[in-house]
Amino acid sequence: MYPDVRNSPSKGKAKQDARYWQSHWWDFHPLAEHLQRPVAWSTASTIFTAHPSQPLILGRVFSSSKQFLVVSPDQILNNPASYEPPNVITVSSNDHWLFAYFPGRDCDGVGCLWQRGYSLDKWNIREYWPYERGAGVVSAVFIGPDREWVTSPDGSTSRLLSRGPLTPVSNPTLLTVTQAHQLNVYYLRTHASSLRSFTSSLVQPYYTAENHPQAAHERPQGPKTSRLCVAASFGFIFSEFSILVAMRSRRYPLSDTLRAASDNSLDLGLSLDMPADNQLDERPPLLDWNAYEEEHMIELCEVKLRFDGMFMAMASAPLPPIHHPGPCLTNFVFISVPMPKPDPSTSPKASPKKDKQPQRSQLEPVMTYLVASFLDFEDFTSMPKSCVVAYSLVRVNPPNGKTLWAIRPAGDRCLSPRVLTVLAPGPLSVAMRKATVFVAIAEPGGSLPRGTPKPKEVPVGNLFVLQLPDLSDDPDWDNSRILAPVSRAGSDCPLSISTSPNKLLACAVSMLQTSVYTLPRSHIPSGSKDTLHQLPLAQALTSALQSRRSTADISHILSLPSTPATMLHDTLFGTLISYEVNARNGIANSFSIVDVMGAAVETYRARARQTKNDDEKEKCLALARNALNVCSIAACLTAFEDCKEGDGYDLVAVWQLISLAAWVIDFLEVLMKECVFLADLAEPNPNLSLNSNLALKEEPMDDDPFLRNSMNQSPRSVPLDAPILLHLVHPLALTNLTAVVFHVNRFHQYLTSMTPKQENSRYARDIMLDLVNSSGLVLKVLEDILSTAIPEASAIPTEEAIASFAEGHPVPAQHEQLKKIIRSLTTSSAIDKPRLFLKSSDLVDGFANLSTSDRPSGDDPGMDVTLSGRRRGNSRGTFVF
Repeated sequence: MYPDVRNSPSKGKAKQDARYWQSHWWDFHPLAEHLQRPVAWSTASTIFTAHPSQPLILGRVFSSSKQFLVVSPDQILNNPASYEPPNVITVSSNDHWLFAYFPGRDCDGVGCLWQRGYSLDKWNIREYWPYERGAGVVSAVFIGPDREWVTSPDGSTSRLLSRGPLTPVSNPTLLTVTQAHQLNVYYLRTHASSLRSFTSSLVQPYYTAENHPQAAHERPQGPKTSRLCVAASFGFIFSEFSILVAMRSRRYPLSDTLRAASDNSLDLGLSLDMPADNQLDERPPLLDWNAYEEEHMIELCEVKLRFDGMFMAMASAPLPPIHHPGPCLTNFVFISVPMPKPDPSTSPKASPKKDKQPQRSQLEPVMTYLVASFLDFEDFTSMPKSCVVAYSLVRVNPPNGKTLWAIRPAGDRCLSPRVLTVLAPGPLSVAMRKATVFVAIAEPGGSLPRGTPKPKEVPVGNLFVLQLPDLSDDPDWDNSRILAPVSRAGSDCPLSISTSPNKLLACAVSMLQTSVYTLPRSHIPSGSKDTLHQLPLAQALTSALQSRRSTADISHILSLPSTPATMLHDTLFGTLISYEVNARNGIANSFSIVDVMGAAVETYRARARQTKNDDEKEKCLALARNALNVCSIAACLTAFEDCKEGDGYDLVAVWQLISLAAWVIDFLEVLMKECVFLADLAEPNPNLSLNSNLALKEEPMDDDPFLRNSMNQSPRSVPLDAPILLHLVHPLALTNLTAVVFHVNRFHQYLTSMTPKQENSRYARDIMLDLVNSSGLVLKVLEDILSTAIPEASAIPTEEAIASFAEGHPVPAQHEQLKKIIRSLTTSSAIDKPRLFLKSSDLVDGFANLSTSDRPSGDDPGMDVTLSGRRRGNSRGTFVF
């Protein structure tokens, strides 16, 4: 147990309390002041954060530790002391656009829009513009036509309904909420050169259009106060084209009010019998600090952005505010629950009965929640009281036809003595229509580890998943720990958070550091191979591949030493099952098996970097190389098919095709060598078992070190589960390999039949002839043998074929077929063994300095041309290698 954090420890207990850490109220006060350092995690797995003290943006491609700098506008670079670090950073869903706002110090702020270059770390400034003081940006978001992909429990993928307005003629479309309670829309029309914008008020009904003149913004009226928006959140609802905007405001004194308070502070109460100035009677009222605090309500506004075919228009309509007595709002976020997929059995196409499919008005309405967290510091002498509240927002259609929103409290929860620091939308459960929210909860204190060696970090809190609307702990999810350095335990809580593209990791930023945490995971169901597609990581990988977004966070989790190797195989197996389900259902633009192998390459390489076991590292690297070979063969096949023209090929890309053909031939040589090594094991009655080694007879020439090293480079026995042999037994890999061999052979024959007219053409033909003739392979015979083996490979059960791809090597069910194809290859004329194993370059390079003729006159091998003297230890007539 840890001591009471409300009281400071006495001096007599200092030694005893050194075993504990505790937090204080001032550690969480930055949350009340909205001193949050922004962070954004893009779909390409790039993390953007603000520099701690300079007006700069730092980027890092996860999971690399190398940072890059996003160049700020010249206006900021020329005078960096006049601007603060950005307080708003947002990136578009397609990872092509980036926006940030830099507040000014006694000057106007600057908003900047970047466009991504050819690489993830190259961002070019597109435009930047100023924001007046008192009208700075507090929140920003990009909108677009992207729709989320989700994976159902049966393994099929589907796209959710669209959220927010459609913008078919603009890319990007940026929305910003300013301190002046205004919504600015910035957009770039297709084929336009400059950015356009228009503005709407969020505190009164307002209409504006692209072709309408912009009215000047009226300054908010108030009793000598300036009412500014300090926080805002955007809400995008499924199947709704409107946008909900939530705002939190605070009143600040104006300069004349501060001047009046300052003049009154100098009044000593002495009557000097001086005539009063007439202007003193009009002096503003005295400053009441209790009136200048955060308002105890959340303002809401509905915004509709429309496009009529020519122009864009926007209309805003304020909604009734939400009142809550919490003095300090720290976070608020909208969470929308998608509608369930329609049941095919109740579809009108499946049954003539019209009463089976409910009408749209009878469907269950889309549920939307606004989750907000509050802190109450009371008298600033103890830990703040933390609570979280949820409100439900449902669109209703009254009889008068006017659409309204019904806003009701849905749930609340007090977390004291713990403190909720940040929250973020959780994963969506389409099947159960359950919405969740991630929350980071800090503990008020804890014990420090004792003993040696002492860990560098201690747990200071946890990440939980709360289910809506009652905000209780979701029993289907576990929780993960929040770690902090021992020296800053309890004094450096997370201020901002951004989840990874697949909601598996979270990047949390505090005042002193940036950390990446593992988000809570749903409990893994135990079952057979038929249910592996329901694994959380398998569903996340399926959705990521279908959405064409980065899988770096999935690879990071699978590469952790705490993750067993079987989890990697089960994840790939479940993803491949989902691919088969999508293929049977005819899902358009579905991902391919090659995409799965591409994700496997990233995961195997990451696991090889993380592991400390040399054997496991070597195995992971071998699996990564083979998975990359699967992807490379598919890419080579696509290139040859794209360059095919009738009976020939496009010779504009002749050198590129020769390079691809050279790689294919090199790969075939390695594969055929493996088959030759396994020739004895592939016999019907082999004399050697799988675990036996070939005892090579020592020959007199083996005493030569050069020849002995060459023999030792070849493995003496290769098991049937070597990863490279997967290309001979898996239906897809074997089909692609056969097709690419056909193209290489046909390309070789095409160049051979041509009569070169130029020197470059002759070089290209001769190089291709040398590649094929020196390979030791007869491509036509090899193609026939591989094509004959395809039907037998396809006859293997689908589950076994999926297992071989998930394991990365042939499985026992494929060993008999593998032996047959090895026998066919090694006993046919497809392989010229002497030419396959003995290359002319090996013989020539080994004796490159050997000469059978006398040296030219004046060529003294004993002379050192660099030092202009004779070499030591060398005499005339000796060979120098």
